[in-house]
Amino acid sequence: MRYIIVLFIAMIMTFSQDSSSYGESIQEETYQRLDKIRTVKKQQLFDYLEKIRKNADAIGSDNPMSEFFYIKNRYYQLQKTTPPPETLLRKISELKKKIRDHYLRNYSSFYDILFINKDGDIFYTIRQQSDYHENLFEGELAQTALAQQLKKHPMETFVDYQYYAISDEPSAFFVVPVLKDGHFAGWFVLQCAINKINSMFTQEEGLGATGEVFLVNKQHYMLTDSRFYGDSSILKKHLSYENIAAKFREKAGHKIVVDYRGVRALSSFEVCRISNSEWLLITKIDEDEITTEQYKKKREESRQHLILNFQEQNRRYCSSMPIDRKPVEVDMDEFRKVHKKELICTYGVSSCTVVIVSFPEKFSYMSHISNLDRMYGGDTTDLIGHIFKRVNTFDIYKHELRKLQAIVVANHFEAVMNIIDRLVDAGIFLSQIKFIYNPDAHYGNVLHDYVNSKTLVEWVMDREAENKLRQCAAGVKSLGDMLKPLIGYGFPLK
Repeated sequence: MRYIIVLFIAMIMTFSQDSSSYGESIQEETYQRLDKIRTVKKQQLFDYLEKIRKNADAIGSDNPMSEFFYIKNRYYQLQKTTPPPETLLRKISELKKKIRDHYLRNYSSFYDILFINKDGDIFYTIRQQSDYHENLFEGELAQTALAQQLKKHPMETFVDYQYYAISDEPSAFFVVPVLKDGHFAGWFVLQCAINKINSMFTQEEGLGATGEVFLVNKQHYMLTDSRFYGDSSILKKHLSYENIAAKFREKAGHKIVVDYRGVRALSSFEVCRISNSEWLLITKIDEDEITTEQYKKKREESRQHLILNFQEQNRRYCSSMPIDRKPVEVDMDEFRKVHKKELICTYGVSSCTVVIVSFPEKFSYMSHISNLDRMYGGDTTDLIGHIFKRVNTFDIYKHELRKLQAIVVANHFEAVMNIIDRLVDAGIFLSQIKFIYNPDAHYGNVLHDYVNSKTLVEWVMDREAENKLRQCAAGVKSLGDMLKPLIGYGFPLK
């Protein structure tokens, strides 16, 4: 007996060491993958900014633009005191057309070009929006980041992205001071929209279902769109101080964080110096996706570990769930959907298996699968296949797949691992799946409330149905939590 105990302890220690080493290798592999994407995106960003910076700088030695600056500024000052003659009006109109054509040939990378004299008068713009003929240092325009920087630091050459009400979008500005005979005369201000940089960061290749790469400014606002929001998050989504401030301090590295969606994620980050500003480049992917990827790579080993967990799990029993409305009943070999706040139930689950696919507060599907189904090796039904066809076609957007919850109920293991594989292959993570299991039960009755995300299994323990135990899904670990010890995963937050 003593020998068996010593051997068992040795096996546990070996398993723990192997799991830790394996987990570290998974972590390192993930970070290498994120680093590679981060490096590519950084180079693309720098190449683009260098190209556009050179394009902006070129205007300082562009004779047509410089000549137009002086002529149009004098004309603007003249207009204030003397009505210009018709011949001058025509010449200025022709000159404007030439400058616009020159802009389209040479500076179309910029949304607009503002011609501003040293007093702050915006005496010309290509697009002639509402800032045209206004003074940058007066009224509402004086509150803009552009005005404040030109007032305080007139020779700095970059104004970071801020919302610019004139064009109703985030804009950065490349500033080129205008000098004539060594005297300061004003500025060329080239307005740069965010859309080209944003398009650069829409990559999903290599990032799975939950990975993304994005930029954050020093004020902790996203500079590019989130992959997970339908509306733009640019300069709207503010990220947590604890997460972002630490990354700006550390300049580059790796962290496991709870991200802006409240999800644990592995992240690779680097601070990028952009002229007189700093941007944080982040590449990240959900921990739950990494866990599920490892399951797919090592299915047999993972299956054995999960089965061991199913057998050893402590069952926590609970009280009855109140039934305040008539449940929709699901028979064997069928599935049904509820979406009008109904309860849904099925009875007599013994040699069969119940699978529930639910979107909390929105809808739920329940299927009662027998040995006629594809999951058991049959060819009469494919209930899970039909459910996901409907879910993906009618019920959710692609990015909402992460919000689904799946519950499997059985008093046996037959077909259960096939069902789990089918759910995973449909894009469900192990963290979204729970298996409610009781091998001692004669059969089970299942009741589900998708509105309140509650599932109750009434296990009937004998043929006379006198002994019953009630088990709630809330007390059952997800498969993701069960698997993490095997791969040494679930690292502490840094």
